[in-house]
Amino acid sequence: MKRARTDEKIGRELLGRWNDIKAKIPVTRTPTGLPLPRLALPEIDEPGEIARYLFGEGLPGEFPYLNAAYREMYLEPVREIESFEKNEVVAAGVAPAKQSKKQPTRLPLQEEPTRLFSGLMLAEDTNERFHYLTRHQRTHRLSTAFDGPTLYGIDSDADGVFGKIGEGGVAIDTVEDMVRLYDGFDLGSPNFSASMTISGPAPIIMAMYIAAAKRRFGPKV
Repeated sequence: MKRARTDEKIGRELLGRWNDIKAKIPVTRTPTGLPLPRLALPEIDEPGEIARYLFGEGLPGEFPYLNAAYREMYLEPVREIESFEKNEVVAAGVAPAKQSKKQPTRLPLQEEPTRLFSGLMLAEDTNERFHYLTRHQRTHRLSTAFDGPTLYGIDSDADGVFGKIGEGGVAIDTVEDMVRLYDGFDLGSPNFSASMTISGPAPIIMAMYIAAAKRRFGPKV
C-alpha cells in the first residue's frame, strides 16, 4: 500500500486495473427493473485503498479469498472460473490454448456448504424458484419450505384452509405435486439432494418423494 501511494507509476497501474474491473462487471436487474452490478465494489479511487482491497481482501474467487471462495460467492458455475478482469471463461486448471470446446462434464462433487431455502404457492411456482436459485450452482442442494396445511397434514381442499394455501411455503397434497415440485432435477444424481422442513407428516412426504423419483426414473432409482 505504501508503494501504491508513493510510486506514481504503480498508482496509475492500480487505478487503471480498478477501473477496468468495474467496467467489466455485468449488470443484472431486480424484479422491479432496477439495474444493479453483479458485484458491488467500494467507491474508492485512491491507489493505496485500491491496493488494500485487492491484495488484502480480494475479489470473490481470488486470493486471499476473504470475500468468497468462488467468483459467484456460493454460486460457482460447473468447473468454470470467470475472471472479472478478463471477462472471459477459463476452464479451471487448463491453459487457454489447450481448452476443449466440449461442455464440462458434471461429476460427483462434495456436499455444498449452502442449501437454498424456498417454498411458495404451488409446486410449479416453487419449482421455478428452485431453478432460478440453482442456475449457477455446481451442485443442486435444495431446502424445501411447506405451507401450514401441509405441515399439519391437512389437504388443501379441507374446510377453512383456503387462505393458508401456499402461504409461507409450498402446498403439497399428492405425488403429482411432488413430481412437479422437483421437475427438471435429477433426483438420483450425486450432485442433487433435497432437505425438507417438515415434522408430523414427514413419513408421508418422504414416501411421496420416493414415489415421485420412481415415476420419473424407474423402480430401481
